[in-house]
Amino acid sequence: MTLCKIPKVTVTTWSVKNVVLAGPTYRKYYEKSLSLMKEGQVASIIGQPGMGKTTILKKLEESSKEWMKPIFLDMANKDDLSSEFWTKIDVTEIRKESISKLENRKKELGYNFWKKLMGVKFWDHVEKMCGKADDLDMRLFCMNYPHNYDGMISLIRDLKEGHKIGLLIDEVRDTHLSLIHRVINAGLNIPIIMAIPTDSFSRIEDLALRRRIEESRISLDDGVTEEDVKEIVETYCGEFGDLLLPMVNLLWKGRELPSISSILQFLRSESEKAEKECGNSLECLRGYVEKSMSLKDPIEETSKMEKRVREALSLLTAELSIKYLHPRGKRVFDANGRGVLASIFFISDDRAFIGTVKLSKDGNLPDKVDVDSFLTVNTVEHEKKEYKVEGKFVITNANVTGDNFIQLSTIEALRIIDGDLDILIEKLRKALKVRSLELQQTQEAEQPA
Repeated sequence: MTLCKIPKVTVTTWSVKNVVLAGPTYRKYYEKSLSLMKEGQVASIIGQPGMGKTTILKKLEESSKEWMKPIFLDMANKDDLSSEFWTKIDVTEIRKESISKLENRKKELGYNFWKKLMGVKFWDHVEKMCGKADDLDMRLFCMNYPHNYDGMISLIRDLKEGHKIGLLIDEVRDTHLSLIHRVINAGLNIPIIMAIPTDSFSRIEDLALRRRIEESRISLDDGVTEEDVKEIVETYCGEFGDLLLPMVNLLWKGRELPSISSILQFLRSESEKAEKECGNSLECLRGYVEKSMSLKDPIEETSKMEKRVREALSLLTAELSIKYLHPRGKRVFDANGRGVLASIFFISDDRAFIGTVKLSKDGNLPDKVDVDSFLTVNTVEHEKKEYKVEGKFVITNANVTGDNFIQLSTIEALRIIDGDLDILIEKLRKALKVRSLELQQTQEAEQPA
C-alpha cells in the first residue's frame, strides 16, 4: 500500500503519464493556457520555482497530442534553444510520414515497374534523390536541415504545412529570451507557451519583449488558495490526506510550505515515515499524525526551546544591538519581591529584556501564576548594576493573547526544537523591533521640551 502516490519527478526527469492537475486555481490556469494554445497565441506562465509551471506545461503537452504536434523543450541547465529542439525531433517518424505521401508520386519520382522488378526498394530510390528534388515531402523525408536556429525555423515551417505545431518551452531564463523573441517574430504563426521563473521575468530589459510577454501573462505567484491545498492533499493521499491536511494547512499558512513542490515533498516524506511505522492501519496512522502534531514532553521540550531562543538571539545580536546575552535562566523578582525565573535575559543599549518559554500540551497556559508574576518584573540586577526592564515576552503555543505573548503553533514549536530557527528569528525580530520602537517613542515623548 502506498499512502501518497506522489511521483518522484524534477523538471529534468519528468516521466509521468496521465499528469495530475489538482486544485481549482490550477485548472483555471490550465484552461486559460489551453485556450491560448488553441488560438495560436504566445503566452507566458510565470511563477516561483515549485509553483507548478512544469505541471501545467506537461498537462498541455498530454492533452494537445490529439489535435496537434506539441514540441516540449526543457531549457533547465541548457543554453541553446535550437540544440534542445533537435533532441526532441523524431526523425524516423517524420520520414515515415513523408514516405507514405511520396508513395502516391512514384511515377513522378521515376520509380517504375522495372526498378521494382530489379529489387530496388522505393525508400532507397527516394534516398538517392535527396539533394536533387526540393519540395515539401522530399525535404521532410531527407531531413537535411542544419541543426541550428535557421534549420529549426525551416523545419517548423515545413512541418506546419501538414500538422498543427506548438512549442512548449519550460524553464526559460532571461538568457534564452532573445532567441525566443526571434522565433516569435519569425512569422511561424504557431502557439508558443513559455514557463518563466519570476526572477528571470523581472530581469527582462527589452521593453518590446516584456510587453509581448505581458500581453498574455499567467501568474502563479500567490495564486494558490486553501481550497487548492485541500484538493492537492486529498488527490495525492486519499484517506491519509484527510489526516494530514490540518498539519499541511498550518505549515502552508506559516509559509513553511510556500510552494506546491514543497507540499508534495512534505506529503511524500510524511507518508513514507507513516507507512514504515504503521503499514495500512488507519488507527495507527491517525495516532501517528496526532503524535506528529503534539508535544511529547512539554518540560523537556520547553528546555530545548529556551536553548533555541538563545541561538536565535545570538544571530540577531547586531540587528537588535544586544550587548550581553545570558547563557542560562536568571532569577529575577516581581513587583511584590517574589522570586521568578526568566528563561531568557539580555541587555540591549543599557536596557534589559527578559523572556520565558511556556509550552503547552493541551492549549492551556502552564504556570499561569508564574507568568502573571513574571510580567510584573520591573528591574533586573546584573553584575551589581540594576537595569530597568524595558521588554518582557512569553513564547508559547497556548491559546492566549496579549502584547507580551509571542505565539507559536505546536507544529512551529516542534520544527524550531528540531533546529529550524527561521520561524523563531522572524517572530523575535518582529516582536522585539516593535517593542524597541515603542520604547524609543515613549522615551522621546518623556523628554522635556
